[in-house]
Amino acid sequence: MFRDRQKVCAPWPRPPAGVLGLGLAGAALLAAPIAPARAQSTPAPATEAQLLERIRLLERRLEQLERGSQVARRTRAAPVSASPPPVPPAPPVAAAIPPPRPAERVRDPQDPEIPQEAFIFRDQAVTLRPGRVEASLDLGYLRDRRTVSSDRSASAVLTGRIGLLDGVEASVAVPFFQSTRTFERSIGGISDRETRGIGDVAAQVNMLGWGERPSWPGAVFTAAVVTPTGPSPFINPIRGLNPEQIPVDITQLISTRGTWALRAGVQFFKTVDPLVLFGGASYEYAFPLDQSGITFQPGRRFNYNAGFSFALSERSTLGFTFIGSYTSALRANAITYRNTASESAVLRLSLVQRLGRNFWMEPALAFGLVADSPNLQLGLGLRYRF
Repeated sequence: MFRDRQKVCAPWPRPPAGVLGLGLAGAALLAAPIAPARAQSTPAPATEAQLLERIRLLERRLEQLERGSQVARRTRAAPVSASPPPVPPAPPVAAAIPPPRPAERVRDPQDPEIPQEAFIFRDQAVTLRPGRVEASLDLGYLRDRRTVSSDRSASAVLTGRIGLLDGVEASVAVPFFQSTRTFERSIGGISDRETRGIGDVAAQVNMLGWGERPSWPGAVFTAAVVTPTGPSPFINPIRGLNPEQIPVDITQLISTRGTWALRAGVQFFKTVDPLVLFGGASYEYAFPLDQSGITFQPGRRFNYNAGFSFALSERSTLGFTFIGSYTSALRANAITYRNTASESAVLRLSLVQRLGRNFWMEPALAFGLVADSPNLQLGLGLRYRF
């Protein structure tokens, strides 16, 4: 009979552990009514104690089975592989995140303010925004010593600048001078000649051709007109024109040729932190002048410069500039005076110091590098913007 019951019950699925425990407990509680009639009397205290103990044991067993089933379910849900999948190596930090490239200082004409480093080559740069006006006074002292003579000269150049358009600036420069030449005619014999007046007034326009690029410098084009407002240095020799006597007043130390002239040039600049490099050239052509029946043709002039500037602080900028000039020989009628050709070269050290929001002071010191250049030049510039 038990074998047949096992055969009949075997195909049924096994109930969960919690349901099996509850069924066993219920069967134990119902065992008393199902017993024979002689057992319907009140059970002995010992039998009840045994049943309670069995119930407690069943409950403990149920708890153990439930804990085991939960662990088995977690194990089946997360199977452990024999070998974990390989983790690809992380790329090196330098390859994953490239180092930042240093930002290049590119001068943009739309910047709210022109950098102060451009003030070192101010006469060949655009430093004003449209509508801004600047007035400047440049004071200078020149000292030169020659074999039988020495020169001293003081100058003052009053310049007004205005910004016309973005990248376009116009200026007018009015020079004044007082110069003295001392001659040593003999031992103890010294004579002086002094001259003073206004120099040649020049009107100039600076135009930004293009701004800086990462691999190309920016460029500023200049064009100027020189008016014959200064005294003419040309004279009519008493004995007439001859190759030996130069028809020029040598006391005119300031470049006043007393004739119309046109000047054009280009200036390049490039920022290479912490420096601003610059260099340029210009050509000046002087028109012939008819004076006292003589046609004077002043020499053509080539100007060139190169240098660099860098900011010491937000208010201070230091600059080093090489300034050169070559003037061809003077011609009077058909005679060419070759010894009037001259070449000058100076090294100029300058400082731009900002004293206020719109006020600058610019001391400068220049040394002559060739015989035709002054030995020493001192300068002081004062600039104010409106």
